[in-house]
Amino acid sequence: MSDSEVRETDPDRRVRFGRLLADAMKARGMKQEDLAGMLGTTQSSVSGWINGKYEPAAATVFTIERSLGMEPGGLSRPLGYLPVEAATQPVSIEGAIAQSANLDDEEKAALAAMYRLLVNRSTRADRSTPAGATRGRVQAAPSAATRPRSVAGGG
Repeated sequence: MSDSEVRETDPDRRVRFGRLLADAMKARGMKQEDLAGMLGTTQSSVSGWINGKYEPAAATVFTIERSLGMEPGGLSRPLGYLPVEAATQPVSIEGAIAQSANLDDEEKAALAAMYRLLVNRSTRADRSTPAGATRGRVQAAPSAATRPRSVAGGG
């Protein structure tokens, strides 16, 4: 079977892959025609993948991940494919959220949005923190009243 051929698979896997692909393309401002051109395939094939009608071959899925600048496994793992690179690389927070079987799509979207919000807040705070200063909570040194006393020394 060539990369351009499609494989019949579990519809839920195809639909999940389609959602992930559509989200990845939307985040990059990419249209179906754009991805089709990058892959040397047709817009109707990309549409079929997004709508869960077809599943691209494993090699095509890996190419899509690379073309979109995604981490290996971001699109392929939900289809049951595991690229060699993914076995040696850690999974990102967003990748772990997307792959969680314990969360529904709405919960995944909310958690991923919260994560991105916190990362952006942290990045902005890091830029506004003067050199040499530390960010986060600072614990004050204990005062004389709260410092433990030595029993032997009396004080």
